[in-house]
Amino acid sequence: MSTETRWRRTRSPQSASPGKRSRAIAGATALLLPLAAMVGLASPAEAAASATAVYTKKSDWGSGFEGQWTVKNTGTTTLSTWTVEWDFPANTKVTSAWDATVTNSANHWTAKNLGWNGTLAPGASVSFGFNGSGSGAPSGCKLNGNPCDGGSTNPGDNAPSAPGKPTASDITNSSVKLSWAAATDDKGVKNYDVQRNGSTVATVTGTTYTDTGLSAGTDYSYAVVARDTADQTGPASASTSVRTTGGGGGGENPGGNGKINLGYFTNWGSYTAKNLVTSGSAEKITHINYAFGNVQNGKCTIGDAYEDYEKSYTAAQSVDGKADAWDQPLRGHFNQLRKLKAQYPHIKILWSFGGWTWSGGFGQAVQNPTAFAQSCYDLVEDPRWADVFDGID
Repeated sequence: MSTETRWRRTRSPQSASPGKRSRAIAGATALLLPLAAMVGLASPAEAAASATAVYTKKSDWGSGFEGQWTVKNTGTTTLSTWTVEWDFPANTKVTSAWDATVTNSANHWTAKNLGWNGTLAPGASVSFGFNGSGSGAPSGCKLNGNPCDGGSTNPGDNAPSAPGKPTASDITNSSVKLSWAAATDDKGVKNYDVQRNGSTVATVTGTTYTDTGLSAGTDYSYAVVARDTADQTGPASASTSVRTTGGGGGGENPGGNGKINLGYFTNWGSYTAKNLVTSGSAEKITHINYAFGNVQNGKCTIGDAYEDYEKSYTAAQSVDGKADAWDQPLRGHFNQLRKLKAQYPHIKILWSFGGWTWSGGFGQAVQNPTAFAQSCYDLVEDPRWADVFDGID
């Protein structure tokens, strides 16, 4: 028996400006498109032999990651629909997605185009993204039922297998040695791409690599992809998590001495998470209290939805220099703090509830402490931002 799960993005009812209302109407119209327009079958001219799908891990924050698939029409005829399929290890799954309809049956995942992004002219490309949990990499990718690399570069020449999971050794404050079992290929393996946190950092001919220039007390994730003599790449290996030594207190405080350097980050302030980077504070701070969540009717509630998770940031304002898309599942301070943690994994973020005029609900909270605690837990562990927070204050 197989199980299937679907994700549908919901939009906040808060829409104060005409621009937001028009976007919401456009989104609602897209949802009314006939199912046939979203999941039509590929014709022979649309086979993946004339198209490719490439996976990129955009960011990794330890407990989760952001992935992206890019579909490109490399043929001479127009594609009118596309479907990307892949497998994840049992511990890895998609938690939310955008710009595609993503479903699964156990560990097999399928993404189909939406009504507006299925048509690709020759040379055109489109991307869809998702947030996920776990540390595994996709394997067995198919585009419209064929290999995602567009088919063999040479007829009869298969892509290489996945290398063995990297083994980490000789870990220091700034380096780690990686070793892995060789991949196999019918024509021979030429080299390996070593990926750190989803990005290629080196290409080597052997089965070992020493990565240097790392930060002390920091978490990293490594995987390896084999390339054959025809420059075909196979599936990525299973990933290995590594934490460099040093950093003081096992990474709790980069300054050492077991001290906790804590600061409040208010959702109504004029500064942003990026200011913590540009000012140098992110390297020194160990804990952030995000202020404030509200306490109403004896329960923990959102303080300011717009500032917390709806507000869009430009590339200049964003921690990683990438602008928010209007329809991405999480924006606002929460998304910026997620990006901050991806760059500074030692930082712990606590959600502060109450404070100032938002403490009136504590009187009711003490009447039913169990219900109050459960409401706080449910809010902090909301799947949209569960990876952002490490606790409550």
